[in-house]
Amino acid sequence: MANFTKKAIQASFIKLLNERPLSKITVKDIVADCGINRNTFYYYFEDIPGLVEDIVEEDAEKIIQAYPTAEKLEDCLEAVIDLALSKKKAVLHIYHSSNRDIYERYLWKACDHTVNTYLNTVLSG
Repeated sequence: MANFTKKAIQASFIKLLNERPLSKITVKDIVADCGINRNTFYYYFEDIPGLVEDIVEEDAEKIIQAYPTAEKLEDCLEAVIDLALSKKKAVLHIYHSSNRDIYERYLWKACDHTVNTYLNTVLSG
């Protein structure tokens, strides 16, 4: 049940982020869309930047889990790009917000993993 509520909060936030800039989204908007109370939101997340960081971190982990080894660098980089394009509007709203550094850390983490995995795979063979 707990994971369901967390995912519902994230989904509501992404939905709202696809509709408007991050600076125009409040906790009140998220809980109204999700159908929960404010205390429930704060049980899972400290604030909206914490929610952004959680979502971005989960996306980075998805890429890392999907590519434990890499024979072609392009495949891993494509996965990073495809994930960003699948949430294009939301990503742009985060990128053009004061929370841009959170997204940039995600990109660095995903790219660092991609390059290191590729090099380890190629050099071990």
